[in-house]
Amino acid sequence: MAEHTQLIDAIDIRTAIRAYDPDKIEDDQARQLSMTLDAVNMLAGLNIQLVRDQPKVFAEANSSGHLTNAANYLAIVGPKNDDEAREKGGFYTERVVLAATLYGLGTCWVAGSWDRDEAAKHCRVTNSQDLYLGVVIGHPQNHLAYTAKKFEELTEIQRTHRPSKTYEELTRTMSDADRGAAPQWFRDGVAAAAKAPSAMNRQPILFSWDPDTGTAIASIDPELDGTYALNDLGIAKLHFQLGAGTGDWGWGDGAMFIKR
Repeated sequence: MAEHTQLIDAIDIRTAIRAYDPDKIEDDQARQLSMTLDAVNMLAGLNIQLVRDQPKVFAEANSSGHLTNAANYLAIVGPKNDDEAREKGGFYTERVVLAATLYGLGTCWVAGSWDRDEAAKHCRVTNSQDLYLGVVIGHPQNHLAYTAKKFEELTEIQRTHRPSKTYEELTRTMSDADRGAAPQWFRDGVAAAAKAPSAMNRQPILFSWDPDTGTAIASIDPELDGTYALNDLGIAKLHFQLGAGTGDWGWGDGAMFIKR
């Protein structure tokens, strides 16, 4: 997989990994991740942290079989009562997730499958901050065989891993005429967003293209709005941006993407 080193490549092979080998994340890999986290935190104004070797955080999920050998996590920490920060938590943490995928590590976003109070004991959370969510991270089960797979094999695993909404479903607020006339970069962005993780795999983000301004818009489906919708919005925006090639999003529900 050496020739596939871009985040867009990671989108094509990332899946939610629930079973891990007990091998520790090596110091070199931890340093790589920490360098990525430092850059991302500076951009986002967040305090996303890598926490290693804390299996007690996942004791219940590991014992039930929902997870296997989960022990490490990314703790997404940011200011309290800040919707934009929660969205950025999704956007920028998913960027770290995709980088970790390229390093050969497995990841899985978690909301209820961990002991949040226990997790908070092992990371830095000030009185003005909240621990939003976490991402399990580690070596996928049988990881030597996993990393030896060809890129095409990994993309096929991703393609069949879970059902995904179609282009039409993710753009259902658009007219048929506008949907058909949308530029290729918009279609590519939606295709990448279709591969994004979301809470309970609900894929609650809708995309539209405005032919008058040439911009894209991302909005939370009001029928699927919920506790983690802002996090899902950030994740989906990142995937769309990488798929579209170049451009920038505004923050917030209903914000525009300006293609460059």
